[in-house]
Amino acid sequence: MPNYPTHARWGRIGAAVMAIAVGSAIVALFEAPVIAVAAALAAAAATFVGAIFPDIDHHKSIPRQKANKALRALVVLGVAALVGLNFEQMVATTEALAAAFEGSLPVPPEVAVAVGAAVAAGVLGWAVDPAIGLTTRQHRAWTHSVLVTFLLTAVLGGVVWFFTRELAAHRQIAAITVTGTFYVGILIHLGLDGEIL
Repeated sequence: MPNYPTHARWGRIGAAVMAIAVGSAIVALFEAPVIAVAAALAAAAATFVGAIFPDIDHHKSIPRQKANKALRALVVLGVAALVGLNFEQMVATTEALAAAFEGSLPVPPEVAVAVGAAVAAGVLGWAVDPAIGLTTRQHRAWTHSVLVTFLLTAVLGGVVWFFTRELAAHRQIAAITVTGTFYVGILIHLGLDGEIL
């Protein structure tokens, strides 16, 4: 079976092909060079990620390690953004909770919120790998299924369509097309693994 360097090499080849195809198509159809460049870069990234994605189900694989790092970073950024956007409200809630229980905090409520956010980020970050393990369960299961990965990509495409529905047509089409290139990358991986036929 192919190893990570083989999947990554073919993923890079697929990424280059999809970048050229998507960028050229957007220029030809919509005469939008800026969107074409952005979509080409996004298509290249999506294709490459798709080409290594199926091996996320193997706990020692490089894709799993990369996914863990990326998702942990996203979790920490998500918690930080949530706290940053709602900091004053969280401080007020913390003060109200302390008053409701007729107690006082040993630290200022701002510090309590910051420590609570750090603990939440740490726990959620730690939970990333076990969550991936529970989702994928075993190697070469649903992540190596042509049908299941197609359906999941279609759902992702629907989500992208929903969030881009009010954009100009060429922007929405570019976003949905980029989503489709993720599946092209998956097909590259599955083809190398002999899972397509």
